[in-house]
Amino acid sequence: MKERDHKGDTHVLQNLMQWDKHIYAFVSLCKVEAPEGGPLTDLTVGVKDIIDVTGVPTRNGSEAYKDAEPALQDAPVVAALRDAGASIVGKTTTTEFAFTDPTPCRNPHDLTRSPGGSSSGSGAAVAAGVVDIALGTQTAGSLCRPAAYCGVVGFKPSYGLLPTTGVTPLAASFDTVGIIASSVALVQKSFAAIVPADVRLSEPSSLKAVTGLWQTDNYVDQDTLAGLQHAAATLADLGLHINNAPLRTDVDAIVKAHRIVMTYEAATAHRAMLQDARVDVLKPKFLAGLKAGAKIAPDEAEQAAGFLADARQSFWDGIAGTDTVLTLPVPDGAPLIDGTTGYQDWLTPWTVFGGPLVCLPWGPDRLGRPRSVMLAAHPGQDAQILETAAGLEQRSPHLPRPQLPA
Repeated sequence: MKERDHKGDTHVLQNLMQWDKHIYAFVSLCKVEAPEGGPLTDLTVGVKDIIDVTGVPTRNGSEAYKDAEPALQDAPVVAALRDAGASIVGKTTTTEFAFTDPTPCRNPHDLTRSPGGSSSGSGAAVAAGVVDIALGTQTAGSLCRPAAYCGVVGFKPSYGLLPTTGVTPLAASFDTVGIIASSVALVQKSFAAIVPADVRLSEPSSLKAVTGLWQTDNYVDQDTLAGLQHAAATLADLGLHINNAPLRTDVDAIVKAHRIVMTYEAATAHRAMLQDARVDVLKPKFLAGLKAGAKIAPDEAEQAAGFLADARQSFWDGIAGTDTVLTLPVPDGAPLIDGTTGYQDWLTPWTVFGGPLVCLPWGPDRLGRPRSVMLAAHPGQDAQILETAAGLEQRSPHLPRPQLPA
């Protein structure tokens, strides 16, 4: 290992500790080391605490795992970052088992607001500038919400592209490891380091894009909508042929079916906790989810999964020939701390549909909250959507960085 320069142990940890007493983004720290060479040399990484890091317990944001033993090896996604020269700083705050019970974590832009969940600490840590990159996961909207609410870049790759070995499951049908970073360029470098060498990513077939929103009854903040319209005009300036149209799918039915499959699979993975003393320390929403999932019959879960597969095929067939979708990940900016982790129903269909997603900061709204727009693409078009995001990012409105509270 070599000695660090401006990002040495002292600098990294002092900055982290100054911020973390306000935002609670970390649950444990690692010794900061600088591996020799690699494309990610001198970059620091936070890892969501459902992902294994050698020598550090994976506690899954839960009292039920407070006495967990240190992990014996890195999850492959962590090992790949380390092999590329990145330094693992610590484990970031997660909601319990990546479900929806809120955490103590706070949004660096406004400590009275949520960072989103479940990858709460990953979004907050990158936004505060205490790490360059953070790993998160998404099963419904768990990575894109923190990225959007905290004003950083969030990338959920195509489902199944990155290994989930060493990652505590919530629902294997949807669980996806993703990257939160301060720029698209850092996401691209990190993704290139993590993605297995034998994975082949498809090339774009056109420069056609569609921009629109799911047709739901949600109120959309006018600042947020203005951001989407500005981003659409910017995308057109980059040479994409933009079609403005509503995005068509039955969001409510998809959310309902997704919930059935998710809770069924969560109960299958974690049923043992319902049958021993750990049940007494589980948080209320996760406990309710496990109990609900345990009551779902296998054929009901199979029927719901079949409905989702049909909805996924129908949606992509409906926009065949269109490479890029520009939309909003959430209807408005970060909510006040209110016992939730933010609105996720607009993101659930995208997770079900399995393609890559990129959330991009798009300046502040009138309350000073980060705005965000989102790019989506067909499964396998990860490299292409990141290239589009990189071009869009260069023309995005400036978002001031959070200031360390006095």
